[in-house]
Amino acid sequence: MQNPPEKIYYFDEFRFDTVRLSLYHNDRMIKNVGEKPLRVLAVLIENPKKLTAHDEVIGKVWQDNPLGITSIHIAQYISKLRKVFAEFAPGKDYIETVKGRGYSFVGDVSADENEVSTHLQYEPSEYPPVSLRAEKDSGEEIVAPRNKVKFALGFAALAAICLISFTAWTWFSESDEDEIRKAVKESQLYESLVLYKNPASFEETHLDKYWTSEPDLNLNSDRNRIREAVKKLNEESRRYGDETKSEQFEFQTVEINRGQNFAVVKTLEKWFIAVYFNDGTLQKNKSVGPYFVSYLLRKIDGRWLIEKSNTARINRPVPRLSKVEIVSEAKSRQQFYVKLTGQDFEAETISLEIFGAGCPESKPCKISNTDLREFSKMTETAIDNVPLTLASGDFRMSVRNGDSQASNFVSLAVP
Repeated sequence: MQNPPEKIYYFDEFRFDTVRLSLYHNDRMIKNVGEKPLRVLAVLIENPKKLTAHDEVIGKVWQDNPLGITSIHIAQYISKLRKVFAEFAPGKDYIETVKGRGYSFVGDVSADENEVSTHLQYEPSEYPPVSLRAEKDSGEEIVAPRNKVKFALGFAALAAICLISFTAWTWFSESDEDEIRKAVKESQLYESLVLYKNPASFEETHLDKYWTSEPDLNLNSDRNRIREAVKKLNEESRRYGDETKSEQFEFQTVEINRGQNFAVVKTLEKWFIAVYFNDGTLQKNKSVGPYFVSYLLRKIDGRWLIEKSNTARINRPVPRLSKVEIVSEAKSRQQFYVKLTGQDFEAETISLEIFGAGCPESKPCKISNTDLREFSKMTETAIDNVPLTLASGDFRMSVRNGDSQASNFVSLAVP
């Protein structure tokens, strides 16, 4: 799929520059929106007041690597955009959700395609041309006075210095950001795919590559967290398996202070973790996330090192159940199939809990997300062909998206 066209869009007090991927409100740039939310916005605003399907958004925003991307990822960035708009334009709803299909940008939009090519250039009035020739007087050409020549040369030199300084600042800023991104991602791959796979060979100096030293050993730093994690793995004779991998690693924001020696980075991450005992027995394997991580980095002796990170879970939507239907003959203690309908089902995380005969409140019967994905067909509003084997009696069923709150209950009677 082709990328959205390079334009500048206007709606109410907002201006959206698709070249810079920058959103402005009353000509002031809104910071910390994030690259991915703005790329999603660029796709939606290309066709205002028309449906943009999930697949089209994925194809354009994640065109280089769309594997594993679903409507859940889009919903996270739509939520971010809505929060931004709510902050600067309370009461305005610019993005409409079309359940199960996609989204529509419903604001009144105007676009300026020609402005893009000149938007990054200086206006002629900002730097008027300097002439070293005086106006003609009485038809005769006269040479400009020496002080004007000096002024012109001085102005030109000053302009050159400013240009060189700006170019150098931009280069160093971009270089720092690239180094920061590299340090953050490589550190997490090194931690999970190297240190935790062979915790018995851990040495303190291994952490010097990506993490700051600790002036205070009681400091709640990443270095201390990793040290404790390695210690626990060794004490319990466990290690990470070769299947462990990063399933999602997206940078949301990178902020560097004026002194160019301190940075805050926010990422969206999802990992698949496999843990084995040292004898080769699998203890557990599961996907963890997605979740947001904030990293604090310092530049020490020319190197960007991580001091501390904090993890925050994504607030998953609470699913809602409408009804349950038996779609095959139901018999006691024999497998049959049901269909669940409702709203806000997350196919990647949803699971089912059943309460009733043989499934007490203290230990309900559960169908995991892994089993649902293997045996059932799932959308945002329905789960088809859910296999059940239950005794006769009345049952209550609920679902939850990952670690979200449980949904409401629906009743099921098994003859």
